[in-house]
Amino acid sequence: KEEVSIGKKIALFIIGIFIILGMLIVSEFPSVLLTLFQPIFNKKQNGVSFILFMCWLIVLVGVIWFIWRYYKKKSHDIDTSVTGKDIWRAFKIFLLGRVIAIVGTGLMQQFYGTGSSANDEAIAALFSQDESIYYVLIMTITIAIKAPILEELIFRGLPTTLLFPKMPVWVPMIVTSLVFSSVHLSSNIISFGMYASLGALMYWAYSSRGRIIDSMLVHFMNNIMGAIVLLLSYLFGLSI
Repeated sequence: KEEVSIGKKIALFIIGIFIILGMLIVSEFPSVLLTLFQPIFNKKQNGVSFILFMCWLIVLVGVIWFIWRYYKKKSHDIDTSVTGKDIWRAFKIFLLGRVIAIVGTGLMQQFYGTGSSANDEAIAALFSQDESIYYVLIMTITIAIKAPILEELIFRGLPTTLLFPKMPVWVPMIVTSLVFSSVHLSSNIISFGMYASLGALMYWAYSSRGRIIDSMLVHFMNNIMGAIVLLLSYLFGLSI
């Protein structure tokens, strides 16, 4: 019986991995769609571009609804309420994340002569003046809204629910944080460690109360300022 039980656990673990990979593919539908729309956006066809922009938003909402609905069904984490206390708690965790980012940036500047990670540089390049406003708006929404919601579901919520339901909290925290860091472009060990540390912090925000909305709030606060700065730099023709 014990061998069957272990075999079943292994089978469920493997199935869980495939489900998460499937959800990751689904989460990339908006990005694939953007790649198809980009040439049309750059032709400055405002009427057509606006329609495509709205289509992209509808697809994004549909993808978020699909993945979040599946997560809630499997995890029973259905409390999505947000109070002032929740926001204040998320803000304090966000400030701790800022300390991690500042220290990481300082170390990269000291050892590698640059304070920007490859991930940040790649994102900044997407806000080129050669891009259309619709493309830039989509990238802004992607950074500020899509990433905080879908990355929390795929890199923290679903793995905890499907792969590590009864594991000590440090196991999924380490595993998911390393995976989270690996999908962000890191040109050196310091930037990798910085993203892994931020991932662990957001995992703690999630696991401490078992609410994915908590880590989403922290992730949103972490991304929103950068997204606004990049959008304003595009609108006013500034270089970052």
